[in-house]
Amino acid sequence: MTPFRFALLWIALFVGAIASGVDLLAYLSYLILFVAVAMWLYARLTMEGLSVRRTVGQTYTHLGDAIEVEYELRNDHGIAKLWLEVVDRSNWPEPVPGRVLQIGSRTTRKWKVLVKAMRRGRFHLGPILMRSGDPFGLFATRSETRSHALVLVYPRVVPLPHWSLPGSFLEGNVLTGKRSLQATSMVMGIREYRPGDAMNRIHWPSSARQRTLQVKEFELDKTADLWIFLDLDDRWHRGQGEDSTEERAVTVAASVVAKALRQHRNVGMVTTARRPEMFQPDRGAKQLGKLMQYLAEIEARPSQSLADTLVETLPKLRRGSSCVIITPSLDPAWVRPASTLREAAIATQAVVVSPTADADPHDRARRNEVLGELAVAGIGAANLASGGRVEELFSGGGERRPNVA
Repeated sequence: MTPFRFALLWIALFVGAIASGVDLLAYLSYLILFVAVAMWLYARLTMEGLSVRRTVGQTYTHLGDAIEVEYELRNDHGIAKLWLEVVDRSNWPEPVPGRVLQIGSRTTRKWKVLVKAMRRGRFHLGPILMRSGDPFGLFATRSETRSHALVLVYPRVVPLPHWSLPGSFLEGNVLTGKRSLQATSMVMGIREYRPGDAMNRIHWPSSARQRTLQVKEFELDKTADLWIFLDLDDRWHRGQGEDSTEERAVTVAASVVAKALRQHRNVGMVTTARRPEMFQPDRGAKQLGKLMQYLAEIEARPSQSLADTLVETLPKLRRGSSCVIITPSLDPAWVRPASTLREAAIATQAVVVSPTADADPHDRARRNEVLGELAVAGIGAANLASGGRVEELFSGGGERRPNVA
């Protein structure tokens, strides 16, 4: 019953008691008034002494995985709360499950919630809203705790057992003259130990001679860079959710990044935009985190064509690099710039992503035309067909390998 209807009931009883002179109606009106005042006072105390804390098991996860969120509710007041609703407000794709519970005086309650990541992106958890009131539901109270947490949902990463890194045109190791944070086969020199240096980098003979700890410095060897070209031109992307060409293309890019970095390759990335967005090649966990964070938030948008991006980017690529082009584009105009990469001693592969509902025979014909031109240009290509699994890329289902001279 709402407070307004409760007030109407009391007024009716009170007027009836005065008009009729019946004592029972007068007693009922006084009782109802007493209950209303008592419930109002009780409702004012329902939020006293309450505090809630949220703990997120991890600040990032991959698409399709789940994160664990733990809540701790404390009641430091001497009055028990008969009912309490706790809701975590967020921009998570699916509502974060709330809970309705009761909590005794000076007690603590904990519970955990598993939240599945349904979409890539940056999401905020919080604030936490608590609602309560009196047992009759006459007066509602609420309190908001401004507790926020940030969760990044990275794209799905799948194994690519049939894909191998494009061949390199570099012969042997070439030194760059740059110091490396990673241990390489090239020792650049010796310097004095600094706090934070790994113990396995200490050069003990020099330390003994200098009578102070000396550590080895390494030089970055110039292995072939791997460039990933990801086409985000929304003119070619189709579908929604995980079955969209956008999501499948990002999954391919993330999987290639993860495998190449595990094999200690320098990995860079170029995505189509009004002006191409470029990440310079690097290796290690820092580069993995940087690229995954970028892939978590990107989306298809109006941009310049893949052909223009390739032409604009080509002068910035070092001879002897490798590249993987990931695109749903049916415009064969990008094949010529891709073949120019190969002519510039840049080993090139392509992944053509098809929509899951590929029912248009005209689109299929154009896609076959693109794949045919790639084959003529000597560029290894794989078609991620409708219903195809990313794990099966380059498994022998019609892709062609480049002839690396």
